Amino acid sequence: MIQLISISKDELMQEFEQIVYKVLEKMQQGQAPKDQKDFYTREETAKLLDVSLTTLFHWNNDGTLKNTKIGKRVYYSKSEVLARLNP
Repeated sequence: MIQLISISKDELMQEFEQIVYKVLEKMQQGQAPKDQKDFYTREETAKLLDVSLTTLFHWNNDGTLKNTKIGKRVYYSKSEVLARLNP
């Protein structure tokens, strides 16, 4: 069943604004945890530092940037990555 109602232009704009605010709020919530991470994966670290995974491997071997292994996965601490970004 289809119902038609009439609303003013202002009411329609308010509805659109509410929808846009809700979408923006959800998008911001989805991005917040990334900034709160204590550890980054190899891929995230390489992207943040704009280097290849091979470079990360070499930096780990020569002590430039230390990694942490959790199980079989390799992570880099946020403090190490930020220190490398701001030498």
